[in-house]
Amino acid sequence: MPGPLHTAQPPYNLFERQIEADVLPYCQANGIATLIYSPLCRGLLGGRLTPQTQFPPGDLRGGIDPKFAEPRYSQYLQAAEELSRLARERYGKTLPQLAVRWLLDQPGVSAILWGARKRQQLEDLAGVWGWSLEAEAMQAIDAILQRHVPEPIPPSFMAPPARAA
Repeated sequence: MPGPLHTAQPPYNLFERQIEADVLPYCQANGIATLIYSPLCRGLLGGRLTPQTQFPPGDLRGGIDPKFAEPRYSQYLQAAEELSRLARERYGKTLPQLAVRWLLDQPGVSAILWGARKRQQLEDLAGVWGWSLEAEAMQAIDAILQRHVPEPIPPSFMAPPARAA
């Protein structure tokens, strides 16, 4: 007999918010912790991608994830640029710091997986502590997302194919 479910590990970030409708409320109502992955949406919220960014062969951003194909890629980059400006001008923070702070301020988020590949990426996380996003900033973020990415692409493209009956 399997043991109880203690943790769910959904993708969740500023661009992939589908779990707000069902997964997060269910976890909250049933005492299930959430261990969030993809906080920077495969680099879209990392502040370093440009229209000229080339992805190596086999990288899912190079042809599998539809967010990285035009015209969507430009829309996501425009949103990221405006979010970066908001982070810098309002808080003196970076886009990744804003993206992680936003997650930490969401109800139902228990922990965030951080896939750092360099020490600097870990050190930069120090900038997410000691502040929170106020309601006005949350509204500004939602307005930016609605303006640039009115129909976000869910992470469902990563789901395994359906099994034959």
